[in-house]
Amino acid sequence: MTKKYAVFLIFMLTTVFAAAQKTAWADIEKTAETHLENLLAINTSQPDGNELGSVRYIYKVLNDYNIDWEIYQPEKNRASISAVIKGSDHKKEPLMLLSHLDTVSPGTDWTKMPFKATVEDGKIYGLGSSDDKNNTAIYLTLITWLKKNNITPERDIIFLATADEEAGSVKGLKWLINSEYWKNLKPGFALNEGGSVILEDGKPPVVFVEAATKMYMDIKITAYGAAGHSSDVGGGNNNAVYNLTQALSKIEKLKMPYELTPFVKNFFRSVLPAQDEDAKTTINIMLSGTPAESVMAADIAAEDPFFKTQLQDTLTPTVLTSGAEANVTAGEASAILNCRLLPSTNPDVFVQRITKLFEGDDTILIEVLDKPDFPFPQPSSGADELFTSITKAANTVFENPSVLLGMTPASSDSEFLRRAGVTTYGIGAPANGVDEGRPHSPDEYIEEDSFSKQLQFFFNSVYNFTVPNEPISNYIE
Repeated sequence: MTKKYAVFLIFMLTTVFAAAQKTAWADIEKTAETHLENLLAINTSQPDGNELGSVRYIYKVLNDYNIDWEIYQPEKNRASISAVIKGSDHKKEPLMLLSHLDTVSPGTDWTKMPFKATVEDGKIYGLGSSDDKNNTAIYLTLITWLKKNNITPERDIIFLATADEEAGSVKGLKWLINSEYWKNLKPGFALNEGGSVILEDGKPPVVFVEAATKMYMDIKITAYGAAGHSSDVGGGNNNAVYNLTQALSKIEKLKMPYELTPFVKNFFRSVLPAQDEDAKTTINIMLSGTPAESVMAADIAAEDPFFKTQLQDTLTPTVLTSGAEANVTAGEASAILNCRLLPSTNPDVFVQRITKLFEGDDTILIEVLDKPDFPFPQPSSGADELFTSITKAANTVFENPSVLLGMTPASSDSEFLRRAGVTTYGIGAPANGVDEGRPHSPDEYIEEDSFSKQLQFFFNSVYNFTVPNEPISNYIE
């Protein structure tokens, strides 16, 4: 064989070998789905959590790839786990991939088995399938794929799966950040849950990137009245239940002020192109009209439930309590008001607005049960490499998407990361707008197609940020 043909043969074999190293997206998705199904089979529901079972599953997978891990265990059976893929440039701040292992309680309305993955009609059912075991499965797939392919990122990638997020993280991330262990993690950037991809027929996808959360607050309102026998209708003029319903009616009619911060204005500018002409007119007046015009326009915009969450503090009665016997008039009745406050709202001022409604009324008592620390972390700006990488990934995975920064009305562990100075964004899976199967609802599920797109979105976002000089197509086809 001549030297010329030998060189050509070596080149061809090298090319074939390199091509053979590529992984198909379908194979990666299959691995991620297997991890999701296995995690769903482990009961980590609150109030017990018992995340240690999921932690054991994760470290066994990490062991298969010779990836070191560390467990953080504030008490028996409550555990978080981390693993690190080391980067080549220690001057670059690490990226944390954060998820939580616990779930809410399943309740009694499930028709599927909550602690077993049921794959049916293109959906993966199971408690935690969309909050947040899907993220855990994707991140676990991602770091093991990086290790398997000997890919060295420019910066450290920290995978952290935590306990207790659904109950305030006092045994999870909040505890961990306040512990001696945090100095060994200490990321500069983080990806977490909180975002979504909104799909509507005939419209480009809207990739909602969560850059802020609202503050969580619980207030208890108690109304007092005359206790006694239910047949004593004379006590009807001072009935605790009636007094409570009247008080709740007052609260329902209380109009919270609108807050058009620069962040909120940018959000509405971002959503403007996707609106119809009437909505565009309303938003433009809200953004650039006189103060009176702006308030009138905000009233109209707030008729959209999600727009309302961006503009105002909200409060919702969630738990009602009164007597225990049908023939006894209780001396008191109470309600828990779950409040979600804008990052700019002073919680004390918010409570004062409520209590002012009942000045001089001795039958009503207002108590704060859960008050957020203030000042609250302000939104991430989007003026950084991580958001640029997310935007690039969105354009790779979705067709002509609109990528926008917004605020989620829910709370999450992102608050604690932002308090620790970590630039944090929430990204998520595509959603088709249906009400059933959502997080915290019976028969929770994630569609297999959505899970597939979410995996590709997450992979590309992380890869763009940590391996910016080599296309992911070199490894995945």
